[in-house]
Amino acid sequence: MVEPIHFLHLQMRLEGKEIVDACFIREVEAVPGEEMPLILVTGLAHGQMVVYYDEALSRELQESLAAPIAEIEFPAIDPLLDVLKKRDMQFDVGHYKTYVFPSMPVQDGDVHCLSKDDRRVKAFGFDGFAEQVYAVEREGNVVSACVSARENKLCGEAWVYTAPEYRGQGLAQKAVNAWAGSLMSTGKIPFYSHKIDNLASAQLAARLGLLPIFEEIAITRA
Repeated sequence: MVEPIHFLHLQMRLEGKEIVDACFIREVEAVPGEEMPLILVTGLAHGQMVVYYDEALSRELQESLAAPIAEIEFPAIDPLLDVLKKRDMQFDVGHYKTYVFPSMPVQDGDVHCLSKDDRRVKAFGFDGFAEQVYAVEREGNVVSACVSARENKLCGEAWVYTAPEYRGQGLAQKAVNAWAGSLMSTGKIPFYSHKIDNLASAQLAARLGLLPIFEEIAITRA
């Protein structure tokens, strides 16, 4: 079994971040929609908590955060936020959950692989991502699709959407499985992530039978 921290590091690189020494991170690639966190607090699937700092964070602030970090139990990070508030630092907090696929997913003939340049994909609004889009059509129109929001030589992360009038029919599940199966067939790891309060995405992860691998709380500059 691959250790959860290995998956964490793979996803961080997918988001344009890399580890520096043991507990620092830096941005090595600008990725649309991704911000460099001041502090990244991660709860791994087996219960371990790992904390990373932006390498630009001052040594004095790191030392001020050390004591509360030693005392918190993930995901209760209020003591860290209190340190930042006392310094009048403006920040945002995002909490995310990430999963992996425990095995090769079952494929469904209802899903077709289309080019992002296909007129149907463009009409659906999925032409701004990866080259290949895994789509379900009805009456000649794409109604549900999954694509890599970001992808590199080792892994990819899913972006899935279903038109409101076609939800509740299992179409997103079919599209995600097709996308994931394609990546896995080339030796890549497919990640599925969502904001912690996104109930619909959490329910889809459950229907897909995904394996929760870690949660991240990213504290970023406001």
